[in-house]
Amino acid sequence: MERRLKGIPVSWGVGYGRPVSLTVSLGEGVDYKGVEAERALLEAKSKLLAELDELKKDAPRDVAEILEAHKLMVEALVDEAVGEVRGGRSALEALAVVFEKYKELLESSGAALTQLKVEDLIEIRDSLAGLLRGAGGVNIGEGSVLVAVEVYPSQLLRLARRGLKAVIAEKGSYTSHAAIIARSLGVPAVFGVRDAVRSLSTASLVVVDGFTGLVIADPGEDTLRKLMARKQAFDELSKKFMEVKGKLASTRDGRRITVAANIGGEDDLNTALMNGAEGVGLFRVEFYYLGASSPPPVEKLAEVFARMAEKLEGKPLVIRLLDVGGDKPLPYMPAPRESNPFLGLRGIRLLFKYRGVLEDQLKAVFKAASRHSNIKVMAPMVSTLEEVRELKKIIEEASRELNVRVDFGIMVEVPSVVYMADKIAREVDFLSIGTNDLTQYIFAADRVNENVSYLYDDMHPAVLRAIEVVSREAHRAGIPVHVCGELAGNPLAIPILVGLGVDELSVSPALIPLVKWVVNGIEYTSSVKLAEEALKLDNGGEVREKARGFLSRELGVEIPW
Repeated sequence: MERRLKGIPVSWGVGYGRPVSLTVSLGEGVDYKGVEAERALLEAKSKLLAELDELKKDAPRDVAEILEAHKLMVEALVDEAVGEVRGGRSALEALAVVFEKYKELLESSGAALTQLKVEDLIEIRDSLAGLLRGAGGVNIGEGSVLVAVEVYPSQLLRLARRGLKAVIAEKGSYTSHAAIIARSLGVPAVFGVRDAVRSLSTASLVVVDGFTGLVIADPGEDTLRKLMARKQAFDELSKKFMEVKGKLASTRDGRRITVAANIGGEDDLNTALMNGAEGVGLFRVEFYYLGASSPPPVEKLAEVFARMAEKLEGKPLVIRLLDVGGDKPLPYMPAPRESNPFLGLRGIRLLFKYRGVLEDQLKAVFKAASRHSNIKVMAPMVSTLEEVRELKKIIEEASRELNVRVDFGIMVEVPSVVYMADKIAREVDFLSIGTNDLTQYIFAADRVNENVSYLYDDMHPAVLRAIEVVSREAHRAGIPVHVCGELAGNPLAIPILVGLGVDELSVSPALIPLVKWVVNGIEYTSSVKLAEEALKLDNGGEVREKARGFLSRELGVEIPW
C-alpha cells in the first residue's frame, strides 16, 4: 500500500530503488587493550586517512575541503585516544571518551558552523570504530536508496560510487556537509523525514522527489508513472540548460546579467569555464590555508591567483579574503574560545587581529594583479563603515607598494551593513550579498539547527527587502551589486533577484547553465513587477508560489521546483 512521507528537499532530482537502512553501533564486536589497542587505533587511522585521500582524488574542491578537515579531525581524535589507551582504557572505550570530549566542546560553543563539525566528528568516530571492529560496511547494491537517521559526508561519497540512486535521512539540513555533497554528486536527497528508518523498513520500493521533499513508499503504478514523467521532464530540461551554457545571459528584453562562479580552487575553475562562467564572483581561499602550521607563502599564493586570472582571459576574478574564526581555527591564527564564535572573532575581525596574515594575502593579490588586471578583492563578515575605511587604508598601502590598483568590495552578510548601505556603497567598488549568512542573521536562526530550521527562509520577504535596499543604494552610488549565496542558484529566486536590480549571480559551477537558461527565458520588465509583488507578500511560501507561476508562464514549461 502506498505511503507518503515529507521532508526537506536538499538535492534536486527524482530517484527510486530498494531502500537500504544504515545504522552504526559503536560498542559491538572485537575490542583491544594495551599495546594491541594502540596498534589497532594507529592502523585504523592509517586506513581511514588513506581512504579519505582516495575519495579526495575525484572530488570537487568544496568536497575536498570537507575531506581535508576530516583528516585533521582523524589525527586529533586518534592521537588523544592513544593517550587514553596508555591510561588503561580499551580502544573502543578510548575512542568513545575522546569523542564525547570533542562533541561537548563543539556543542558548547553554540556556533552554527560548529554543528557541521559535530556531524563530521560523529562520522569519524563511527568510521574508526568500524575499522577497529573489522566491519565490512553497509551492503548496498546498484539501484539502492539509502535510508538513515543521519548521513555523513565521506559515507555518501563511498556509497555514490556503488550506484546509489537517492538518499533519505531523518536528520540534516540544506546546508549540512552531506547535503552539499549530494548536490555536488547529483544524487536526489530529502532530509528531515521523521521516523524514516522505521517507516520504510518494510517497503520494497521507495521514490524520492528531491524537488518537493516528498518520499513515497511502495508507489502505485499511476504515482510511479507521474514521478517518472517528472524525472524525464527534468532530464529534458537539463539538456536545454546545456544548450545555452556558451551564451551570455540576457533577459528577452535585453537586460544583461553576469553569471559567475563560486569556487574553492583551480579544479572548480576548470569546471566553471566548461559550463560557461563569465567570471569568478567568489573565490574561497580557505583551502590553501588548511592543514598547515603556517600561512602559505606570498609567492605561492600570488602564483595561484595569477594562474587563475590568466585562465579567465580577462573575465573577473573576485578573491575573498580569508574567512575563518573560532569555529574553524587555524594553528597560526588562534582565536579565543567563545560562547558563540559565529557571532565572535571571525572574518575581517580576525584578520584585523592577525594583520600580518591579512597584509601577506593582500601582497599576493597585488603581485598577481600587477600581471593581470582582472583581479578584485572582497572582505568577509564586515559589520561597520569604520571596518570598511580601516581595510581601505590597508589596501591602499599595499597598492602603493606595487603601484597597482584593484577593485575592492565587501560581502553583505550582516544586517547592519544593509542599514548603512548608502554610506558603505560610496566607499567600495561593488557589493556582494551573501544570502546564506544574511538570512541566518536576519532571523537569528542557526541554519543547521533542525529546531529552528523552519525560520531560515532565504525567499522570505524580509530577506528580499534587504536585498532591495542594498541594490537600490549600490546603484545610487554607481556600483554593481552581486548575489553569491545559495539563493542565486535557485530558479524560483532568479527572476526576483533580476527584478530587484541584481547585476551578477554567482553560483556553484554546476548551476551556471541552469541560471543562464532561466535568465535568457524571462523578461526584465515582468521580473521587476514580480519583485515588487514579492516584497508585499507575507512569507516565503507565498513568494515561491508566485515565482513558480511566473516561471511557468515565462518559460513555457512545467516547473519541477
